Amino acid sequence: MICDLASFRSIREFAESFKAKKLPLHILVCNAAVCSQPWSLTEDGLESTFQICHLGHFLLVQCLQDVLRRSAPARVLVVSSESHRFTDLLDSCGKVDVALLSPPKKEYWSMLAYNRAKLCNILFSNELHRRLSPHGVTSNALHPGNMMYTSIHKSWWLMTFLFTLARPFTKSMHV
Repeated sequence: MICDLASFRSIREFAESFKAKKLPLHILVCNAAVCSQPWSLTEDGLESTFQICHLGHFLLVQCLQDVLRRSAPARVLVVSSESHRFTDLLDSCGKVDVALLSPPKKEYWSMLAYNRAKLCNILFSNELHRRLSPHGVTSNALHPGNMMYTSIHKSWWLMTFLFTLARPFTKSMHV
């Protein structure tokens, strides 16, 4: 089944198709990320890094929440990143600044967008666990490991250079 996290329509269609199969859902892994991407908007009008790395998963879990509850025991795993430590979502008054989540092009920095989305993943997982654990659904956020070499950085030359320097000291997907 195909699910495009950059499209709320696709996510809803995926969820409805999955529900129509009447299958249990004991584990849902939310693991998609884009990093170092140039600024762009999704068809829903949101900054793509934030929608793909966070909002898409959020909507998918919300759409499948009833299936998860019926399938209990069930678990949601949300892949985050240590990079969440290098950002904040608060304005100068200490309140959440929603404008930081889907910034206009002139205020966009790809790594900061990624970091913010990953912080949102952790906050989401914690709240999801609080709400669903009484119903037999647990949620955990995880960091997959330090600098595992992937092509997530492919569209930004500086990140590619840094990953190349770090590669001898990182995990690899290749044997």
